Amino acid sequence: MRPDAPVPAYTLGHAPAEMDRLLLQARLYGPVTARAFRQAGLGPGMRVLDAGCGAGDVTFIVAEAVGPGGSVTGVDAAPEALDLARARLSDRDRGPGAGRAGTVDFRRATLPDIALDEPVDALVGRLVLGHQDEPAAFLRRLAGLVRPGGLIAFQEFDNHALRTVPETPLAGAVLRSIGEALRTGGKDRGAGARLYSLFRRAGLAPAGISATTPMGGVEDPLVLPLAVHTYRTLCPRPSGPGGGTATDQEAIGLEDRMRAELDAAGAVLIMPTAVTVWATAPARPTP
Repeated sequence: MRPDAPVPAYTLGHAPAEMDRLLLQARLYGPVTARAFRQAGLGPGMRVLDAGCGAGDVTFIVAEAVGPGGSVTGVDAAPEALDLARARLSDRDRGPGAGRAGTVDFRRATLPDIALDEPVDALVGRLVLGHQDEPAAFLRRLAGLVRPGGLIAFQEFDNHALRTVPETPLAGAVLRSIGEALRTGGKDRGAGARLYSLFRRAGLAPAGISATTPMGGVEDPLVLPLAVHTYRTLCPRPSGPGGGTATDQEAIGLEDRMRAELDAAGAVLIMPTAVTVWATAPARPTP
């Protein structure tokens, strides 16, 4: 991809607040993704392509799974996200765990127009298909980069679980606003339950499905902060006559009010379900 080529928009943007939200999201969902991809068959020695890698959260999960004998290439169109991914890679390579994970390379390319020297053993992606105008065609195109018999595994969120139990008014309103924001622009970024049918429309026969729904009460260090951070970045509210987005102090105030409400009700906050579907790459037709 040329350095001056236009970057197709990641529909939630790449502002620092959104990068922070993605890192917080990765802390909650990282173990879920790691388990699902290992269940799908990701393992030592594999060469893997992480499509739409962003800041590298899934890339690093995959690198741990494939071990020092494997490799993973993370591809994204956004230079801001890739800069953060490379900085995190540099920190990882200097850390105590250096040498225990597979080699990692980050490349800039417009999805799905990725060129590889040879097919990979596995193709993975998290929260990328829901941002595509034609996700089945996108998946079909990327599947051609995998060797016959290789692994194709994608994870998307399903937002139907998003609620509190018992129901609480403030948290309920916040979660409904998040759900509405994720359905704007003609895309449904909470369509994990339709991932199975998407694989089939792409000509892939699903070999397995997993689904995990994180939830937590007021003592959980990730669930409520992530919900508030997501609301702040996806559902900006005017902060005054001049407009703009909510301030940090307003976000802190919202979290405190939600925490008090949930605590008084003894309620649990239920986050989106992470749905993972995987398939075996089909044999290529004989020319």
